[in-house]
Amino acid sequence: MFRPPTIGGRFPKPSPTKRQMTAKSFGRRWRFSFAAFLCVLAMAGLSSLLQSSRAQASKLVLISHETSTRGIALDSVTLKREPFDPTSEVSWGNDNQTRIMLFAIGLDPKTPPSAITANAEDGSNKTYPLTVEYVGPVPEQDWVTAIVVRINEQMGDIGDVLVGISYQGLNSNRVRVGVGHVGDGPPDDVGAVPTPGTIAPPVGASATAGTLTTSDVQTIIAQAVSAAASLNRAVTVAVTDKEGNVLGVFKMTGAPATTQFRGGGPGPSQTPSPITGFVSVGFDGTVVPAKLAAISKAGTAALFSTRGNAFTSRTAGFIIQEHFPPGVDFKSGGPLYGVQFSSLPCSDIKVPGLPLGLSGDPGSAPVYKNGEAVGGVGIEGDGVYTVDRDPTDFDQPIEEVIAVSATRGFEAPSLIRGDNILVDGIRLAYLNVTGAPNTATIAFGSLPGAIDPLFPIRSAQPSQFTAAVVGGIAGEVDTHFFPFIASPTVTANSLTAADVNTIISHAAQQANITRAAIRQPLGSNARVSIAVVDTNGVVLGVFRQTDAPVFGFDVSVQKARTAAFYSGANAATLLRGAGFGSYVDRAAADGLKLDGSVAFTDRAGGFLHRPFFPDGINNSQAGPFSREINEWSVFNTGLQLDLIKTNLQTVSSGGAAPCTSIPGLPNGIQIFPGSMPLYKNGVLVGAIGISGDGVDQDDLIAAGGGAGFAPPVNIRSDQVFVRGVRLPFLKFPRSPNL
Repeated sequence: MFRPPTIGGRFPKPSPTKRQMTAKSFGRRWRFSFAAFLCVLAMAGLSSLLQSSRAQASKLVLISHETSTRGIALDSVTLKREPFDPTSEVSWGNDNQTRIMLFAIGLDPKTPPSAITANAEDGSNKTYPLTVEYVGPVPEQDWVTAIVVRINEQMGDIGDVLVGISYQGLNSNRVRVGVGHVGDGPPDDVGAVPTPGTIAPPVGASATAGTLTTSDVQTIIAQAVSAAASLNRAVTVAVTDKEGNVLGVFKMTGAPATTQFRGGGPGPSQTPSPITGFVSVGFDGTVVPAKLAAISKAGTAALFSTRGNAFTSRTAGFIIQEHFPPGVDFKSGGPLYGVQFSSLPCSDIKVPGLPLGLSGDPGSAPVYKNGEAVGGVGIEGDGVYTVDRDPTDFDQPIEEVIAVSATRGFEAPSLIRGDNILVDGIRLAYLNVTGAPNTATIAFGSLPGAIDPLFPIRSAQPSQFTAAVVGGIAGEVDTHFFPFIASPTVTANSLTAADVNTIISHAAQQANITRAAIRQPLGSNARVSIAVVDTNGVVLGVFRQTDAPVFGFDVSVQKARTAAFYSGANAATLLRGAGFGSYVDRAAADGLKLDGSVAFTDRAGGFLHRPFFPDGINNSQAGPFSREINEWSVFNTGLQLDLIKTNLQTVSSGGAAPCTSIPGLPNGIQIFPGSMPLYKNGVLVGAIGISGDGVDQDDLIAAGGGAGFAPPVNIRSDQVFVRGVRLPFLKFPRSPNL
């Protein structure tokens, strides 16, 4: 049985007039601390810690969270996690300094506390000695030792410190702990990684984008085709890996060769060109090859899904319409309104992109192996590329039924499915399928149809990302945008590489303590992509936290570029020069000059880009950047689509072009929240964009990253009124931190 430590003899007798910590109460607290420790380890990845503990036994290792170098640490009295107040409500004899409990591997629990030294280094490189007051075992966990240290009296609200211990000439790794607040600390030690060693080195070799094998791909396709044949339907099936790389396309005999855009909104469909398949305004009526729709559906399910959430193209369609939930009047637009025009084939960020961007057309499902998101499958066969305008009718499209059959044996864990995730109290859509065919699977070589020669069967492709640790947070980078760089346009106030590292580090640290909105289990932290650009839209750095949804990588850059563009002095001139003067005129009629006098976030820009203004208020005029509601659909949003349409047609026809003709917007703009323009000495120097979790969380993380670089209050968009309505700037979630 665990015997609580005896510490009363080391402290004077408690005064009866104060709340004090005695040996007896410490013992009770320690038992609770043990329980809390196990809970924390469960969140940090207990199984991986156990697996590597023996390998670490010859080292002195302080345990960190699985995805960052932040230490597993608890206030030894309150059991709260960081940040830790320097002083405690509980008096420990002659002092009331807070005691922090850390956990180590490779240290004998019988080691005398006096034999161990500990210290902490703050952001100014000042070092503080920490007194070690207790060393002991953790009940039923003989691989780990508990250590209690006292915060130094000179440590106030100093933010992050790096804490390490030493014993008999062995120095541990140093873990990050927040004192007073989280952030503003020193950089991680060179080569520092989350411990005990389950995360790859700071920049490692590329892995593959998931673990789908050629046999897996053939099985998924065979199950889809067999189900379709049993239903007497002919379809096209596409499979992608988790980063959207196409792993195979199969067209059944008799499957429709094309499909037509029909956004389902009140906007009219037009007759497409018999040569190009495109229409003159928007995309409604456009005809495209069916295989492109199947690929975009599969890629959407893959790019949206993670260990913490599984989404489909139906989920996407549910969150991009003019009201949320769709069909409910006087509700604001979907939280990801506009995301359909991201991860485009013309993007300079997400390579490869999806041929039609992200899809809202039901008929896809994510692919999982052992709880890990590894890809997606998309089905096209009804000749219509659309969104579900009435989610209340619970229609069951044949494409979606076949997608469910395709993923038999590759299903997402039930807990993380979209229909187990609520946003603003609204349960998200996932799949409208109550029963899918479970017929005998036809042998792959006997399937009725053929593999598309442009998309042969293959296994998961090399990943776009390599492992990295930034600001103590584990994640991934694309080496095209790493190491972080300074703005190539050098001015007295331009962003330096150190600025970019600080901004991205602070954003990652904020994300690591921000309560996620769309991840299970509840209590998970947000996982996002973070991008910083300069005033010309040049990418200075992008960082993706471990398991952040891949779609956010492109979107975070779109958001940053959009905020920098709208906040710049030349926005009106550039738009007019590119042929979009009508939008400039409409904005000017609303008192918006687009001349750099207003600091716009994407929340503000998106507010101006809705078919109702204010957002969601039926029977009102459209915002200055949107189509009016009688013309609007998800495929005819206004300026966002008009900017990319011509060049997207060029790329879709086999040509090469950036997404827009405006140099600072090569992957298009984004119109849902999660960005902030950045300023130094009152001068615009760039913007930060965040994407991957709830949009309010994205705003909060953007603000955390941009701390010290925020725009002057008097020019923020929330100081501006349009048609008597105050524009928004940022919106934060209630009780955001874990």
